[in-house]
Amino acid sequence: HGGFLDAVSAGFLRQTEVARQMLADEAAGRLREGTVMGGGKVAEDLLWTAAGGGDPEIVRMALERIDWPREDSRWDWALWQAFTCDGGIELGLACFGLLLNRADPNQSQSGRTMLHTVMARGEKEHLPYAEMLLDAGARTDIRDDLLQSTALGWACRWGRVHFVKLLLKRGADPVETDAEPWATPTAWAQKMKHDKVLAVLREHGGQSD
Repeated sequence: HGGFLDAVSAGFLRQTEVARQMLADEAAGRLREGTVMGGGKVAEDLLWTAAGGGDPEIVRMALERIDWPREDSRWDWALWQAFTCDGGIELGLACFGLLLNRADPNQSQSGRTMLHTVMARGEKEHLPYAEMLLDAGARTDIRDDLLQSTALGWACRWGRVHFVKLLLKRGADPVETDAEPWATPTAWAQKMKHDKVLAVLREHGGQSD
């Protein structure tokens, strides 16, 4: 009945060859109307959806045709999609790594970086995402606008002991004397009653009261 996949669907459904053909059709000027959203480019639709679906090959093909600067805010959505990848951790990490080769790990929205987001949403199995961000140069001293907290503060607020240990191992400040009194790592752990987090902070010289 004339139905066809658009670029968004091809990315999410990991239709690698369909995506390859779309890119070729676009380059040849024969792209079917309705393949992309809002008059955009095939690569742009494929990038974030393939990251969300978990297809590193489509992500690679899309990246070859994208020239966004490292600080472009559009990278953030693609990174988020890879972090929440429907294809599982392994495929998500593969896509995440490809994106981090091009994106600034410290870009932010209202001061919230991707590292902040991983701290709040990630479970223990998401440790490799945090490690990858830190390896790419993610800073641990950036504070978001709402909670006035670093990534360590976020990890303490949400009780992510695994992330707290990682950040401290990577040199994050356990005390943060420059923070608002209510926004220090210890203050968040105490307020949210995360005793295991408090114990880890004390082991690393954090405040005890």
